[in-house]
Amino acid sequence: MRVANCKKLSRNLIFIICILQYSFLLSCGYAVHKTSGLPVKSVRISGVENHTFEPGLQDLFINVFTEELLRSGISSSETAKYVVSAVLTDYKLDTLSIKDDLSVEYSIQIVADITLRLPDGTTREIKGISSEFMETFVSADNIQAIQSQREVATEKAVRDLSQRIIAEMIYNTDLK
Repeated sequence: MRVANCKKLSRNLIFIICILQYSFLLSCGYAVHKTSGLPVKSVRISGVENHTFEPGLQDLFINVFTEELLRSGISSSETAKYVVSAVLTDYKLDTLSIKDDLSVEYSIQIVADITLRLPDGTTREIKGISSEFMETFVSADNIQAIQSQREVATEKAVRDLSQRIIAEMIYNTDLK
């Protein structure tokens, strides 16, 4: 009888914990949305200008931004009514730590100005948007290893920037 009471008590406790977690998620503003419920179905990328000294950053941005659109349930189409253009304004590669007079840890930040043209002809500008998190990499190896890790970190920074732009488009723009 004592074992049966313990099982019943543990089941009730698990049920209460599940209800508390569910109510916590609802109170934080998180919600699950279907892609069919998104306010925008497709986007056209009209142009990306690279005003940084990092060659090829605009091509990387277009590829990664398109991938992130697809992951968010938004297609990229030349006939889309929503048009996004970007100006990549800054690419910062900073040293975070030095060991034996050599840089061993680096951070990358990418800043952009985004223009979103809506179907009704109005535009929304997002100035100085950057990746939300600092992308870092550690390398004290040869120049090839540093460059390889830098390329990986740059792609992560562009991916984070793209995700932030898409979130701004969906949640902070009155899309009808």
